[in-house]
Amino acid sequence: MLFLYNLVILLISPVLLVYFLIRLWLRGFDLRAVRERFGFPPELPDAEGRRLWLHAVSVGEVGVAAILIPVLLKKKPELKIVLSTVTRTGRNEAGKISGVEQLIYLPLDFPIIVRSALRRIRPSMIALIETEIWPNLVAEAARRNIPVSIVNGRLSERSYQKYKRFQCFFSTLLKRFKDVLARGEGDAERFSDLGATSVRVSGNVKFDAPAPPREPPHGVYGLGACRHVIVAGSTHLGEEKLIGEVLSSVHRNIPGVGLLLAPRHLERVAQVEADLRDAGISPVRWSRIKDTGGEHQAVILDVMGELADAYGCATMAIIGGSFIPHGGQNPIEAARWAVPCLCGPHMENFAEVTREMVKQGGAIQLSGRENLETAVMKWLDDPVTRKRAGEAARRVVQNNQGASERTAEYIAQVLAESNEGAA
Repeated sequence: MLFLYNLVILLISPVLLVYFLIRLWLRGFDLRAVRERFGFPPELPDAEGRRLWLHAVSVGEVGVAAILIPVLLKKKPELKIVLSTVTRTGRNEAGKISGVEQLIYLPLDFPIIVRSALRRIRPSMIALIETEIWPNLVAEAARRNIPVSIVNGRLSERSYQKYKRFQCFFSTLLKRFKDVLARGEGDAERFSDLGATSVRVSGNVKFDAPAPPREPPHGVYGLGACRHVIVAGSTHLGEEKLIGEVLSSVHRNIPGVGLLLAPRHLERVAQVEADLRDAGISPVRWSRIKDTGGEHQAVILDVMGELADAYGCATMAIIGGSFIPHGGQNPIEAARWAVPCLCGPHMENFAEVTREMVKQGGAIQLSGRENLETAVMKWLDDPVTRKRAGEAARRVVQNNQGASERTAEYIAQVLAESNEGAA
């Protein structure tokens, strides 16, 4: 099956190369990125069994790395960590993490490229965050007796059904992993059914995000004149218009309700502005007013890395990616601030978290504009119920902490066993 996989990528490699070069050209040619993607990261010295290669594809997975790395280094200060990403936004966020020995782009998954990268990085272990299964990376590491594990493993029902179509291939591949540390029971069951032989539930590292700082006032984001602020986080195409229509209707009944909206993909900001205006909302971009302030009713958070803290000024949160068939974004970032959450019907990527938050009263899952408007009005009209919901959301976070410590302990143990085996 690996031979067939490599045959396919060899046949389509000219197309992939053209696509890759076009993306580089559009995003600004970066020679360093080219070298790293083609298997030539900086050559690192022998770490004597103390180097971990941690892979986080994009911003969400980098968030897991940002929580896990300080715990790892506290437990093993001598540990060398190489952190790889795929996206440029992920790399930018990864650059903010202290204690990383080397930051690289993930090499393209061709055998000769992966071999070159492994020779230069010299990892003692590879940990892939969430659902990053790269066949040649896993196979080449196994040939070198480098243990590879999935940590904070996430496998939604939708992704599971896609992998299931090629179970013969993925079953063989998953057997090469030393372990899969799954976020929850559902993820663990799906990994096991696909063929992973060693699966354990370690919990969701995202629950262990550091305690939030002091609650930022509304005025920080130019919303100082608003009595209430709704933060809509990581929204996708089609959701901004829905949210804008709800807010326009709310304004007719309750004045002084502001909106802080963070689109998932910043290249869509112009479209987001247009959709909000079509709904009767006049937004401004945060990047244009952050130095001048002012009093606004709707602000688009068009910068990366600020959403997690921006939830601190929210009266309530609307979780993006859930009102379209995307799978939903992370509600934990809002819940840790004791901010109650409104989610659409598509929260498959965070199904277990959402179910628990709904069960405990910290979130409402619904569909349709009218239901969303009703839920917003309910919480605006009833501050006691809203506060109770926010506290319930925060308790869910507090009751599920500890995964980062368990994951760090596991990685330390595997590294120790690997060193014993090498000796």
